[in-house]
This record gives sequence, C-alpha cells and structure tokens, in this order.
Amino acid sequence: MRRWVNAAAVGLLLVAPAAAAGVIDRAEATRPTAERTWLVWGGETSFRFNPDELQRLDLGVERVDGASARTVGVPGIRYEAVTFPALTASELEIRHEGRVISGIGGGSLRHEGGFVLGHGAEHFDLRGFSIRASAGSRLGLDIVDGNGVTWLTADHAHYGFEDEASSVFSMRHMNLRLSAHFAHALGHPEWEGRPVGLLAFRAHAFAGDAAEPAVPCNAPWPDPPSAPAGIELIDSTSSGFSDDVYVLRCQGCTTGSTNGRLVVAQDSSLRNAGNTGIAWYGKFDGIFPPYGNDQHPYLIWNLYRVDADGALKQIGVSGVKHAFYAVNFNCGCDGGHVLYPTCADTYSSGSNDSSSDIGPRSEILPHTGQWGRCGSVYDANCDGVQDAGGGAHDLYEFRMNVIESDLQPPLSTGASYYLEYWYVARDDDAIYNSMGYRQVTFQKNGANWMIDQVPSTTLQPGPVVNTWVTPGASANAANAEMSSPLGRARVAVRITDLGNGQWRYRYVVMNFDYSHAEIDPAHPSEPNLHVTANHGFKTFRVPVPASVPVGSLGFRDADLDAGNDWTATRADGFVTWTAPAGQNTLDWGTLYGFELVAGAGPADGDVELVGVATSTEPELVYATALRVPQGGGNEYIFSNGFD
Repeated sequence: MRRWVNAAAVGLLLVAPAAAAGVIDRAEATRPTAERTWLVWGGETSFRFNPDELQRLDLGVERVDGASARTVGVPGIRYEAVTFPALTASELEIRHEGRVISGIGGGSLRHEGGFVLGHGAEHFDLRGFSIRASAGSRLGLDIVDGNGVTWLTADHAHYGFEDEASSVFSMRHMNLRLSAHFAHALGHPEWEGRPVGLLAFRAHAFAGDAAEPAVPCNAPWPDPPSAPAGIELIDSTSSGFSDDVYVLRCQGCTTGSTNGRLVVAQDSSLRNAGNTGIAWYGKFDGIFPPYGNDQHPYLIWNLYRVDADGALKQIGVSGVKHAFYAVNFNCGCDGGHVLYPTCADTYSSGSNDSSSDIGPRSEILPHTGQWGRCGSVYDANCDGVQDAGGGAHDLYEFRMNVIESDLQPPLSTGASYYLEYWYVARDDDAIYNSMGYRQVTFQKNGANWMIDQVPSTTLQPGPVVNTWVTPGASANAANAEMSSPLGRARVAVRITDLGNGQWRYRYVVMNFDYSHAEIDPAHPSEPNLHVTANHGFKTFRVPVPASVPVGSLGFRDADLDAGNDWTATRADGFVTWTAPAGQNTLDWGTLYGFELVAGAGPADGDVELVGVATSTEPELVYATALRVPQGGGNEYIFSNGFD
C-alpha cells in the first residue's frame, strides 16, 4: 500500500543536514545492511539546455507545453531552463540499502508536459515524455517519448534523499546527452553521446517497511601530518558513461576563423584514498566542523600543447569550481557533506560549467585549501550571505578559454594536446595523486569544434610536466620539486645538443600551489577571510658563466598577449626573466616556459625562483638543483632562510 506524502509539507526543497552539536573530531553517517526497493513519484523534472550546443547542432526549442517554470536561454550568456511537473500516477523504482542508492529499477516518471525540438524542417516531439532506467546502466536514465523511443540519456548524477524522513529523492546535475536514435535522426550518428545540457528530477518517495538497523560510517577529521586528507583522482564509469572532455561553446567561431574562444571542460571523478573524512559543504551552507566554516574542495583544469619540436606550452587556464556535495558511491555510506574513506564522487561537465559555482583562482589559498569568502565574487560586501548574481556573469567568465589559433596549423602541426585537472583539498599534502590528465585531439568541422580522447589513452595520474620530463635527472633532462612553507612548484628542463658547441635549454616552471597572499587585517581569519592579493613568482634565474655565449632567449606564458611577456636580461652571472611590474606573475596552477641557447653543455647547478613580496613580507628566493650551462653555480641557496 502506498504511503502518500503531503506535497506542501515536503516542499521539495533541499534540506542540508544540521551539524551535530559538539562534534569536532569525527565525521559520522550510516551504512546500510540490506537492499530494498523504494518508489518515487510526482515532483518535477528540469532540463537545462546549453544554448551554444543546441545552436551548433542546429537544434532549437520550438515549443514548450505544461511547464511550471522556464528561462529562455541565450548563447554565451545563460542556459535554457525549463521545469515540468511529473504525474503522481507514475512510479520509478529506486534500489537502495538503507538510505544508500544501489541503482534504478523498473517503472518510469511520466509527464503530461514537454517540449518540441526543431532541426530545420524536422520536429522532434517530447511532449508527454517519461524518465526511466537506462538498460545496462546502474544509475543512468533515458528520456523517452510517448512511444517509448529514447531521445536523450542522462548520467553522472548527484543523487540521494534530501531529508531525514527519506520523503524526497532527487537525481541532479546529470549530463544530458543525445541518444543513438537522436543522433541518427539528425543524420550524424557520430553525435551519439554529445552532451546538450543537464537533467535533474526531484520526486516524492515511499520507504515501504521500516529499514533494518544501520551501521555507522565514521572517520576522524584530518590531523596532519599523522592523519592527512587523501583525495585521489579516478576515471569513473559508475553512472554508465565514462568521464570525458568536451568543447561546450565557441565565441566568434566561423568556418574561416582563427581567433574564436573555445570553452573546454570535463567530467571529473575522485575517491577518498585516505583514512579521514573530508569536509564537503557547499559555499554559504553554514558553519560546520572541523574548520568552523563551509569548507569544500576546489577543482581546476588546464590545457597544454607539446609542439612538434618538443616545447611545452600551457594554452588554457580555468577558474575554480567550488565543490558542494559528495555522493559517496561504492562504499555503502550515505551521500551528503562528508566524503568518507574509500568513497567516491563525481561531477558532470555540465556541473563544472555552472555559473553559480565557478570563480577566480585568486580567492583560494591553494597550499592550505582556504577560500577567501569575504570580498569574493560571491560575497562582495562580506556579510556572509551569497550575493544575488554572484559568480560568473556569462558562459565564458572563469571558464577555461582556448584561442582557436593554438589548435590550428601551423601550431598544431605535429603537436600533442593534454587536458589536466585536479582537486585542491584542505589538509591533503600528497597533491600529485589528486591530479591527472588525458591526451586529447581537436577537430574543426565548419564552424564547430569537436574534441576526442586519444583512443589508446585513459586518465593518466600526475601532472603533465612529469610526462614532459620524468622526475629525476639525466644528462640532458631534469625535473625537480621546489617545496616551501608557502607551497610547491616543479622546475623541469630539456637540453638539446644543436652541434657546433651550441646547446638549447628549455625550462618550464609549474606552480602547483605556491602563493604569497595579502590578507586584509580587518578580516584575517575564517569564515570571513579576505584575500586582497594572491600571487606566485615574479622572477626566474638561470646561472650562466660570463664566458659562455648566450642567445635565442625565449619566454612562453599561458596567453597570446605579447605585451605582458616577461623580459630577459643577462647580468651578475645569471640570465634572468622578470614579470612586468604588477602583472602576469606565475600564479598557482600555471606553467611558464623559458628558453636559451648557450655555448656550453649541461652540468649540475641551481636555478632560482623569486616570489612576489607583500606589504608585510619581502621577496622570497628559492634555489632548486637542476641542470644548467656548464660552469654555472649559485651561492644563494635558500636565501630566505628555508632549508
């Protein structure tokens, strides 16, 4: 017998669990003991179409019937959002163990309303659509028409019960993709799986019999160095579709364009490989243990090109995606705001494209994993309340923008491309397993760009710089870490014998999480920390004896603006590259390249990085053992006192 739930009482609102009073040293949840089936019905289903992708596919929302809410999309500005009530006379089965979801069962959520998509003279009618489980997928969904034909699919869900009574169940932030049938109907079977937006539904739930007694999930909070956090990047297929990389839109792209701006993003999955719980509270959720704030991890991503001659250049830099919820799959723990040991989580590319969750890197202190919420793009007046319209103001701001010419001949000829991404988590000191990359290829068809993973390549662990040069040293290459109390960087070099006594030295500096921040003395601590400035390195020096001839001094940053390039000089036994005053410093999550040709072969020596000074602290100089032109040396080792 169905137990009906009063819709007005449920309210279909997300309810965040309250922090347990006095809990400061341990995170707890419940682990189930037996699988059951619950029923969900009614509620509402929301589509968020990427207007740029619809435009690229020559698709349009021609008609909407029976919607409870709609926001018309504008390419480059905002998504098309439309919500439909679901019929209470339809049911979808949810398999679960306690409150932990194990899969989607039979049945469907049906809707009277729906929409019609147009493609030239063709019309695709999804009025009266239903949502049901995807065949062969534990947590994937199909969106079918009145005849049962699948037109769209959805995956990479955040899912779970939204209240303690388990009376509201939702699946949200899902990639919405073209089905094989839809791709064939459009005349492009290769478009199968193309994401066109996001899907979410929220429904009333029925528990049936009382659940069996639960076993608690618990873990201590991080207590470095003996018990640090431990995030590991993974490649997930848990929802029926592998993690992938996508071009989401392009501003100014035409058939013959070279200066359009592509937005590139990826699905991202991770697991807790440590022994402690990791706080995963959405920004402005409240004040919670263990840090007395709304602590959560952050995601960034970068794009690199390795040219035919072996030079490495960063060509894309994202903003920061603020994480907000942990699914806790594959471990038996309930989803919520703690990621428990062995548990995993996932975010769709559409979620990583959310204007309300992405901001600038400059607000984050990466080495400590702290966010300067006060004065941020979300809380400009520092009142602890999220500003209306806070975050990105269009679909390009804070995204990773890539200029077309970086992907086209002559630069692309013989080149390879790598998409790198990683999570920044507080108290996670082993950062390299939180990073990974995928080799990708770009193709342009008319005005449209496509991106594919190289077929033989899966997610590779670690940063791209460690593939360019394996850590360690050899006669003609080296890769060494610079570690300090303010963060870490790696300096790598490839050395080529050009003949006739000439040697090319190509250095790259990858700043992972080094930052020298300026903190507002009126707001020096969390939860109202105010970061007023946040910069990395401003100088890179290579020792070269005065007797060694030097030429072909080069510099590569992450943009195409020659006006902000670092300048190279030679004096006092060094070749020195210096950032323009007050701009284009080598900040965290970014790689710059430096090049010279010297009339001497390599030997052991020390290169130097100089950090940006603050109003209260001087410049900090760091020496790193590497390979330099023979005869070089450096008596200024850790002149800031670090050892």
